[in-house]
Amino acid sequence: MNDKKYFDNIGQIQAIISRLDSEELPPEEARKLYETGRALIEECEAILKGYSGSIEEMSINALGP
Repeated sequence: MNDKKYFDNIGQIQAIISRLDSEELPPEEARKLYETGRALIEECEAILKGYSGSIEEMSINALGP
């Protein structure tokens, strides 16, 4: 599905967390980073939900007729 996009998002989220943890940022910049991270997390959740149907289908097919 979107493996590359998922892992790219995870990398960006990790970078945002590092910045928020290690730098003293102005509140407005910290808020923007937080919002960006939240949007990336939501996108990752949507990607994972897309896999949910595939996993259920594979499970049903594995059970056989």
